[in-house]
Amino acid sequence: MRTTTRNITAIVLMVLAVLLGSGAMLGSAAARLADTPGPLQGILGPLASDPELRRVLPGTLGTELAARITAQTAVPQILAGPLENAIATAGGALLDDPSFRPAWDATIEATRADFTARLRAAKDPGAENPEGVEQVTLHLDIAPLLGSGYRTLHASLQGSALGAVLPEAIPTTPVVLDTGWPRADQLPTATLDNWLSLARGWVWMLGGAVPAAAAGMLLATRSARPWALLAGGAAALLLGTATRLWVGSLGSAGTEDRAASLQTLVTDRLVAGVAGEFGAATTILVIGGIVVVLAGAGWAWLASRTADDGPRG
Repeated sequence: MRTTTRNITAIVLMVLAVLLGSGAMLGSAAARLADTPGPLQGILGPLASDPELRRVLPGTLGTELAARITAQTAVPQILAGPLENAIATAGGALLDDPSFRPAWDATIEATRADFTARLRAAKDPGAENPEGVEQVTLHLDIAPLLGSGYRTLHASLQGSALGAVLPEAIPTTPVVLDTGWPRADQLPTATLDNWLSLARGWVWMLGGAVPAAAAGMLLATRSARPWALLAGGAAALLLGTATRLWVGSLGSAGTEDRAASLQTLVTDRLVAGVAGEFGAATTILVIGGIVVVLAGAGWAWLASRTADDGPRG
């Protein structure tokens, strides 16, 4: 193999190794986020004690509770006012009840499982699967919170006239609040599906990165090895920077004018959490890329100095 061809192939292999290694790091984070409960619980779980959630959640729960109660039970007009007040009180009291945190955790997991299930279904669009031609967004299922809130309400009304007309329980069917995220103009469902399928193969990417890097360094001639290293470092730096900027832009557009609600609160925290999940990988890429670029440049400089200082005439 000619020297020039060897060196070009070596540089290509080094860049490929960086792409595979980066894909492994980012893919591992994406697969954990989509397929395991832990990361999303870590992102949204702390909202259980967030003052903003305490401000917006009682109103959302109160609206949904009133709708379910009146749909199931004919509440006398004379008790409509007391029921409204009791629901408002119960919504606030739920946040201090020991049952709230487990209900909130159940809501987070139900939301994750529902999103990934609808995303998988979108791969096979058809007449019986309208989700396949629509943008799949995150649906917040607050049914566990409603069940817990109703138990708090019912317990507070024991022995009263209002408590006597209320049912023992309300239906546990899903109560879906659409967050509208991710948006089709930022992350289309087809693109997200393809990326997640690729991300789940992160182990294979990691397995390919090591031999690609080793082959690149072995194939390059001695004088070209610093440049192969320099190319790999530059690729890592550019990829890490681009990924960080892209992830950071996912929730930025149109957020200024949105009214405060449970959906926007969850979406904003989720976008920030997703950026954090990928932040470690992008930081490694950026810092590692800078270090490798400097190392490659230093190596190339030393090699040139050595060549210049070689024996003369």
